[in-house]
Amino acid sequence: MQKSKTLTKLVLTSTLIFSTLDGQAAGVDYEKTLQEFTGQNMEVVSVKDSAVTGIKELILANGPARQIIYLSNDGQFLFDGNLMNTKAKQNLTELAEKSMRHELLSEFKKTHKSIDFLPEQMTDHITVFTDIDCGYCRKLHQEVEQYNQLGIGVSYLFFPRTGLNSNSHQKAINVWCATDQKKAMTEAKAGKELAPLMCPNPIESQFNLGLGMGIHKAGTPTVVFSDGTLMRGYLPAVRMKQKLIEIK
Repeated sequence: MQKSKTLTKLVLTSTLIFSTLDGQAAGVDYEKTLQEFTGQNMEVVSVKDSAVTGIKELILANGPARQIIYLSNDGQFLFDGNLMNTKAKQNLTELAEKSMRHELLSEFKKTHKSIDFLPEQMTDHITVFTDIDCGYCRKLHQEVEQYNQLGIGVSYLFFPRTGLNSNSHQKAINVWCATDQKKAMTEAKAGKELAPLMCPNPIESQFNLGLGMGIHKAGTPTVVFSDGTLMRGYLPAVRMKQKLIEIK
């Protein structure tokens, strides 16, 4: 059962968005079933019917990430791959992940701020997980004015590539704690060393949110669109506008 090993490698956030069903359905304790199978405590965040009769879709949490798996109603059979609808030619697991990211981000933004570069006439909006020293993050920020000119609003959340309590983490704090965050962001991404600062900040929460949405270290920039679609990497402003049109 090699695939079962993936269940023991989750590194995840404590922000639980989806309503829980106590890991049970039809008298089956799914958490207990998974604990017995993996030898680890696997928290079941959500249980619902999948598109296949007799199969449940479960969202698991074991720290800051999330994972979608599928279990038979009686808990006897498990798979953690992609569930495909061959007639509609849809990847149902990808759709579920997109919905999960949308919910995670929407709930996060109810109580957390971002650093926003927004145009007066905004027709589109993206959230970008960024790192100060990431080359393509800097390239994207060099075009943020062009993004705005095309009606694209950009909201930044930090994802220090070298992890928490690192130099990258401190650079993110320096930007967040600056009097003018937007100016500090632009200067830092241009290579300027900012004065070390410290203040109450959400960098760790932003980093954990990124982990929960499937972003990996060295995975910046990562763009999350309003519907929860995730895109890794940089696109020039005009191509980003085309991408947004395609998604719509």
